[in-house]
Amino acid sequence: MTASPIATLVGNLGAWFARRHTELRLAVRMAVAAVVAYGLAEAAGLTQGYWAVFTTVIVIQASVGGSLKATVERLIGTLGGGAYGGIIALAIAGSNGYVRAAGLAVAVLPLAVVAAVDQRFRIAPITAVIVLLSPTGQTTSPILFTLDRIGEILLGSVVAIAVSLLVLPARAHNLLTAATGRLLGYLADFFVLTLDGLGAPVDAAEVRRLQIASRRTLAQLETIAEEARRERSSRLTDDPDPDPVVRTAHRVRNDLIMLARAAITPLPDPVGAKLRSALHGLASAGGTWLRGLSEAFAMRGRPPPLEDFDAALRAYRNEIAALRQEGTLRPLPAETVGRIYTLSFALDQLRENAGDLADRAAELARPEGGGLRRNTP
Repeated sequence: MTASPIATLVGNLGAWFARRHTELRLAVRMAVAAVVAYGLAEAAGLTQGYWAVFTTVIVIQASVGGSLKATVERLIGTLGGGAYGGIIALAIAGSNGYVRAAGLAVAVLPLAVVAAVDQRFRIAPITAVIVLLSPTGQTTSPILFTLDRIGEILLGSVVAIAVSLLVLPARAHNLLTAATGRLLGYLADFFVLTLDGLGAPVDAAEVRRLQIASRRTLAQLETIAEEARRERSSRLTDDPDPDPVVRTAHRVRNDLIMLARAAITPLPDPVGAKLRSALHGLASAGGTWLRGLSEAFAMRGRPPPLEDFDAALRAYRNEIAALRQEGTLRPLPAETVGRIYTLSFALDQLRENAGDLADRAAELARPEGGGLRRNTP
């Protein structure tokens, strides 16, 4: 029976919401923080309370750790830029446009250099410009104007942190495990495709897509790890150090890149024919295990057992040993023999590093029993 258009639409919307739950939670937090900041600014009678609202929108990030980092940078940039801009504004108070333009250059140039060196000060030049050129700042005391802006931004920052902690809170470690799960999904497909390439040509475009996707996900993983470290240093979580996960994930991807370089073309017969069955078993067992590890990270559950992967790897090693004993490798070109040994080395390294990553999954697994649970940031 064919589903109705409404049922199909509802199903598609449900699937979209399930994929974008992290982004939707962020949007809800941002909207709540903006409304709360506006209400508090109005209640306090702040002359330009919209700065508090701006701050909440800028500071709210996907995780609590990200919000803390953005808050610190916002406050540092505001204090530095506001103080320096206020000094320049006092020095040129009542001057004509030419002097004000010169003051603007004196204010922006050093702050721009500092911002280029230290990203925490990237908002400092903007704050100085506001202090110098805002019509309100030109009609009131630069000191009072700067203090008002600092107070409004401080209010917005406090609201943003409070909302991050209380409204649909997202912990960086949950985002870390979810991103690691996505990465392992790409690497599982990459692993299977690479080993298939030893028997027949594979889709080069798909290989390239998986390489790019895994590289981008690793970059996201590094950013999330920084947020997780900030949460740990702020004692907002007692989850393990995120750095070993990122380091080991890098090693696993590098092992697969080395494997792909050795498997750039199919192996010639008779070696290819004799290894085909072992390679097929290894691709199947290894791909299944990597996908199971991906699911374990995504749901913060226990990693899958390694027995099947290890058995397939032993079968491959036995085939290589048999080829050497039979002398099958002797007449082959040095380049082909080198590829075969590189494959063996890369597979051994992959097994070791992937096993270490499984240990990290076990450390991050939730203590609850009764099966895996969906990782909800």
